[in-house]
Amino acid sequence: MHWFTLVLRNQHLTQELSATTVPSQTCFLYLSWPSASLRDVTLTSHIVEFNLLPTKQSAYRPYHSTETAVLSVHNDLVYAIDNRHVSLLVLLDLSAVFDSVDHGILLSILANRFSIQGLALDWFRSYLTGRTQTFALAGKHTVSYSVDCSVPQGSVLGQLGFISYTEDIVDVIERHSVLPHIYADDTQLLASAKPEDSSRLRQHLSDCVADVTQWCSSRRLQLNADNTDAISIGSRAAINKLSSQDRSLTVGTGTTINPSDVVRDLGVLFDSELTMKKHIAKVAAVCFFHIRRLRQIRRRVGKDVTIRLVLALITPRLDYCNSVFAALPQSTLEPLQRVQNAAARLVFDLRHHDHVLPYLMQLHWLPVRSQV
Repeated sequence: MHWFTLVLRNQHLTQELSATTVPSQTCFLYLSWPSASLRDVTLTSHIVEFNLLPTKQSAYRPYHSTETAVLSVHNDLVYAIDNRHVSLLVLLDLSAVFDSVDHGILLSILANRFSIQGLALDWFRSYLTGRTQTFALAGKHTVSYSVDCSVPQGSVLGQLGFISYTEDIVDVIERHSVLPHIYADDTQLLASAKPEDSSRLRQHLSDCVADVTQWCSSRRLQLNADNTDAISIGSRAAINKLSSQDRSLTVGTGTTINPSDVVRDLGVLFDSELTMKKHIAKVAAVCFFHIRRLRQIRRRVGKDVTIRLVLALITPRLDYCNSVFAALPQSTLEPLQRVQNAAARLVFDLRHHDHVLPYLMQLHWLPVRSQV
């Protein structure tokens, strides 16, 4: 076995990485493109050790997920409602972001903002540059075209490269006293104020979105205003105090983002009063659809296979981001409990009116309320 040691040095840090390779005749292959996973480990450790990403970026990081992102936004909204404020939530839509990452800009960011220099920076340069693409149709191929932008979205390094490319968007947003939260290319802007200050609130967010648009242009990214959503969220009394003009948002040279009654944020539906009824109704409808389809094959596949199918198709939908259901009344959660009861009846092939509690205990399924 052979050992190699990589020492990455600059004026701010010293990073040492040791790894074991396979025998010498295949050592070159190991250090070639499979070393992308090695770069991923090194970059992740560097980012975590020196806290280089904003705390509001939840993508591709340890102990972060879409659920932590949604829960953070939901918590800010609940806090604003408790303070009798109205919130304006803007969900930005960026077009083809992974395909628009400029290699030169990304390498500059890694060098200047992440202090990656020397051999480590050469690693990233060799990974990004010199790529070509060819189009094939009916057995014929075009000439090769140079690719000077994009990161491979399915690659080991592509995701980390993208969030490194966009990490300073948080500085642009916070400059306007707006709360950001980001998951990869999904960017949420949130600001709150008393209902009588809603005009000022709307102006803050309009200016913020305008600056974000300019920032996107400097990074060769495209903000799609037509697919950007905005919603006013607050108590019913606070929402009723808003005019239709206060709920809309004007961006740039007259582009108006009309308000929505419901928006989808990372798979969770937020309504204007944050009752979560729309989201729960949607989850229940999708789950009952799958239960009806599974019932058609229940007696052919048997109990054990049915349990696995339920755990694959029903349970994840009930569990996803269920932290936002905390403190909701039982009547609001009742559709999800009916889904769980129907799934248990499906597993044991019970009739519609059969008592289900003993079977839930046999499956070790806690009631929906207890899982929140």
